[in-house]
Amino acid sequence: MPHPVGSESTKDIVMTDQVLLPDGTGFYLAGGELTVADEAGQTIAGSQPVDFSVTAGLVGSADPDVTLADWSTAQTDDLGGVRSEDGLTVLTLRTQPLMLNSLPSSVRVRLRTPARPQGTEGAWQLVLHFRNHAGSSLTWHASLPTEAFGAGWLAPLADLLSIDGTGGAVDPASAPPQCPEDGPGSETAAPSRRGDAGSASDGHVAGRPAATGTSTSPAATVVHHSVDEYYELLVDGHQAGLLIYHVIGSNLSITHTVIEPTYRGRGLSWVLIGHALDDIRTKFATVSNYCAVVRRFGEKNPEYHDLLSLPRPT
Repeated sequence: MPHPVGSESTKDIVMTDQVLLPDGTGFYLAGGELTVADEAGQTIAGSQPVDFSVTAGLVGSADPDVTLADWSTAQTDDLGGVRSEDGLTVLTLRTQPLMLNSLPSSVRVRLRTPARPQGTEGAWQLVLHFRNHAGSSLTWHASLPTEAFGAGWLAPLADLLSIDGTGGAVDPASAPPQCPEDGPGSETAAPSRRGDAGSASDGHVAGRPAATGTSTSPAATVVHHSVDEYYELLVDGHQAGLLIYHVIGSNLSITHTVIEPTYRGRGLSWVLIGHALDDIRTKFATVSNYCAVVRRFGEKNPEYHDLLSLPRPT
């Protein structure tokens, strides 16, 4: 079949189901901290009321926004969780164990106080932790911009996520975004093997074994974690990205594509998306899409238009 447009060159792409299924149903919000530095810390130490929240509407739901994480000086328990660490003030957030695959592409971050905190530029750092029952984890890290201290900042989820344990030293907050830079570019398209890249239900590798990669042609493997509802991209054996989805009944919804910051700008999201969609096609006639990166992939690769017949990115 035609090559997906804009993906990085690879010697071979291998699609496989994970051999040992973990006990879990996806990544969920497991905790978070708000770190305050410099003069901004005086806001917490003073007597002024402070209310912080992260909210979002759930994918496919018409209900009002739900609270993912929050902190308030009005809550005695919250004040008891304030600690000092390396000269910084750390606030432990109250979080709800919401599933990542139920969250939209952006969340609203807002900090409310009678007087706008001084020295806000780079002084307030927000970290959210997602993990699954198999022990894998993701970290969302953002430096709060000035919008967060007014009506609220609409913060992207996938662009600020990094995969824990990959050894990358790049701060995801300063890494290039995944769209459009991680979309079509000058790279040669990777071969998409609809005929031999299907998911192997017995856990064996489907398709040809990955060849030894080079700096310009890495060996890539796409692993399907069906219980935890995500596809994983490995490049030369290292975690490079995730495509996260959710299944309710006979409907599959794609919600996020995450590329580790050190692998961005190389078209690898196209590799992951193309092979995930090839595998999804064998199980579902159409999918509901809420991911902007997948939407751009579909726009550039018309052979997937029939599958992505319900594109609804948030």
